[in-house]
Amino acid sequence: MSEPPRVETDNRKRRTALYRGFLLGLLLAACLLLVYHFHYQLGSDILFTHFFYLPVVLAGMWWEYRGLSVAAFLSAVLLLSHVASRIDVSIWLEAVRCGSLLLVGTVVAELRRRWRLSEEETSRYARDLERMVEERTRELQEKNRELEAYSYTISHDITAPLVVIEGYVDLLLERKGEVLEEGDREYLERIRRSAERIEYLARSLLEYARAGTPAGEAHQVNPREVLLQVFMERDAEIAARGVEVILPEEMPPVELDPLRLQQVFSNLLDNSLKFMGENPHPRIEVGWEPCGEEGWMCIRFADNGKGIERDRLKDVFKPFCRLSSSEEPGLGIGLSTVRRAVEGWGGEVWVESEPGKGATFFLTAPRAQGNFPV
Repeated sequence: MSEPPRVETDNRKRRTALYRGFLLGLLLAACLLLVYHFHYQLGSDILFTHFFYLPVVLAGMWWEYRGLSVAAFLSAVLLLSHVASRIDVSIWLEAVRCGSLLLVGTVVAELRRRWRLSEEETSRYARDLERMVEERTRELQEKNRELEAYSYTISHDITAPLVVIEGYVDLLLERKGEVLEEGDREYLERIRRSAERIEYLARSLLEYARAGTPAGEAHQVNPREVLLQVFMERDAEIAARGVEVILPEEMPPVELDPLRLQQVFSNLLDNSLKFMGENPHPRIEVGWEPCGEEGWMCIRFADNGKGIERDRLKDVFKPFCRLSSSEEPGLGIGLSTVRRAVEGWGGEVWVESEPGKGATFFLTAPRAQGNFPV
C-alpha cells in the first residue's frame, strides 16, 4: 500500500535535511583540516580560506539566517587558530577575512529569504486566482442554468399562444374560406406565416441555449449511424434536388451525447442544403481523420455550394449573422448552435471555403475507448 501524499512529502523533506546536514558536516571537517594543515604544520597563512565560502553559501541558501551560524563558527575557528598558532600575520587581516565570511553569509541569506517570500507570494496569488476562477466559473454556470431555464420559459410562453393563433387561422380558413374575400384570406395567410416564423425563431433560440449543455450522458456513439439518421430525415429534399451524398464506409465510435451530435450534423446539413445554390451537380461529402491530439478525431463536412467570402469566414459562427441576402431562409443561428454544441463537449470547429467552390466544416470529437483501424 502506498503512503499518503503528505506522509511521503514529510519523509522526502527529512531525507533532504539529512543529506544536507551530512554534506555540510563533510565540508566543515575539510575546513578544520585546512586550518590545521596551514596554521600548525606549515605555519603559513596562505589564502586557503576561499574554500570556506562554499559551506557558508550553502548554509545561507538552505537555512537563510540560521545558516549564519556556520559563518560564525568558521570565523571563530580562524581567529582562535590564528592566536594559538602564533603565525606571523596581523590578526586584523584575519578579522577582515572573518568579516567577509559573515558578510557573504548575510547577503546569501537575505537573497534566499527574499526569493522564498517571492515564491510564497506567487503561490498565494496563484491560489487566490484559482479560487477566483472557480468562483467565477460557478457563477457563470449558475447564470447559464438561469439563462437556459429562462429560455425554456420564454420559448414556452411564446410558442403556446402562437400554436393557438395558428389553430384559429386554420379553423377560419377551413370553415369560412369560401365566403372570405381574397384580400381577407391573404391577411389570414400572412398571420399564419408570421406566427410560424416567430415560432421557428423561438425554437431556434431554445435550441441554441440547449446546445452548450449536454441533453444526456455521454456514451459510445457511432457517428455514421447518426449521420444516416440525419440524412434520412431530409431524404425527400435531398432526392428532389439531386444531391450526391458521400459518407465514409465506417467511422470510429465517439464518446458524446448522441442528441448533441445529431444537432450538429443536422445544422451542418441544413446549412449545406440552404446554400447549395444553382449547382447542377450538388454534392455533400462527410469524412474523418485522426486528430493531432491523442484520443480525438476530426470530422469534415464538405459541400460544393456557393462558398463563403474569405473576409467573412470569421463571422460564420456568430449568432444571427447572415452571410447572404435576406432572401435566403434561416435566422443565422444554425452555425452558432454548432459551435456552441462542439465547444460544449470540449472540441473545436472551424471552416475553410472559397467563393464558388463550396465550404468544408471541421469539428473535433473525443473518440471512445477501444481499438479501431486508423
